Parts: sequence; structure tokens; C-alpha cells
Amino acid sequence: MSTNPPRLTWIPRFAAGLAGAVGAEMALGLLVYLRGGLLGALTLVLCVEMAALAAGFWFAPRDAAPQWPGIRQAWLLSLFAYVAAAVVATSWEALEGLSMSWISRGMGLAFLGAMPLYGIGLVLGAPDLDAGEPSPSARASAPLGAAVGFALVGFGRTTLEVAPFSYVAAAAVVAVGAFFQNHLLAEKEIRWRESAAQGTARDEVTLSAPTLGTPR
Repeated sequence: MSTNPPRLTWIPRFAAGLAGAVGAEMALGLLVYLRGGLLGALTLVLCVEMAALAAGFWFAPRDAAPQWPGIRQAWLLSLFAYVAAAVVATSWEALEGLSMSWISRGMGLAFLGAMPLYGIGLVLGAPDLDAGEPSPSARASAPLGAAVGFALVGFGRTTLEVAPFSYVAAAAVVAVGAFFQNHLLAEKEIRWRESAAQGTARDEVTLSAPTLGTPR
């Protein structure tokens, strides 16, 4: 039986980290226009984003067997979160910077920061594809992807007027991560079904074999 290629196992975590960083930084850029000072706005946004990420880790799918339905649902929810964030970011001008009312502020904070980070938490909090501890490259890929995402937004001369495109790009990254994750899950599903079939066959042989000392 084949194992997951090492060159692929880091890609889903890297993609999740990159998308999470893009969503977090763009939310900061759009929401620091809250009245009450820059530091207070940054503190509020960062607290909500980290709380959402923690909630994603807490509620991440942990199906014993099989694992793939919950993991695929986590990726799908994360993708929808980034699509919704792109729609809200598109309305940024119409909502006057999302700072005119508490409703617009709350909606912006929920859709631009909390929901994407919650989806990323669901993805990263899901169990590893292979038994045992993840490899060093798999553990490092998520924060490395986050560093790349921060750099792309911060040093790529991204302006708030093109924020929707950043969320769309993050959604595309999530889709790529989901694609590779699905490829790995398909291999795991095949191995799981083969193992289950072999276990069923062994049980049938055990039940059909006569017990020594038992009259026939």
C-alpha cells in the first residue's frame, strides 16, 4: 500500500496559513477605520480574529473513522467564508468604510475577519492524515504560509480599493489547498476501505473455522 507523498502533505497547511494571513491582514486594513483610535481598533480586530481561530480549532472535525467527510466540510466552509468576505469587501465603499454604524462594523468584523479565521481554524484543527506526529515540514508549513501571505499583502502594494481581489485570491488559495487535501484524502480512503475489507475477511474466516475440542 502506498503512503502520502511527502511533497504533497505540506501543501494544504501552507495554503490554509497563507489564506488565513491574507484574510487577517486585509480585515485589519479595512477595519482600522473604526472610530476610537488606531490602537483600539487593532486590538478589537486582533482579539476577534484570534478568538475565531481558537473557536475553529475547538470545533474542528474529529471523526474517528472515516475522517474525510468532516475535513472536506471544513474546507468547503472556509471557501464560502472567503467568498462572503469578498462580497462584503466589494461593498466597502458603499458602506463608507464600514464605520458609520455598529451594524456595519459588526458585519464587517464578522465577515472580513472572524468567519475566514474560523474556517482556517477548522481546517488546521482537523486530525492529520497519517497516524502519529506530523512531519516537521507539515508543522512548519502553516506559519510559513502565513508569513508569505502577510508579505504578499504588505509588500505587494495592495490598496484597500482592491481588497475584494485579495479575498478572491485567498479563496483561490483555499480551493488549491482543498484540491490537494482531497487528493490525499482519496488515497487515505482507498487504504481505509482495503483495511476494512481485509478485517471483514479475517472475521469471516475466524467465525467459519471450527473451534478445537468442540463436537461437530
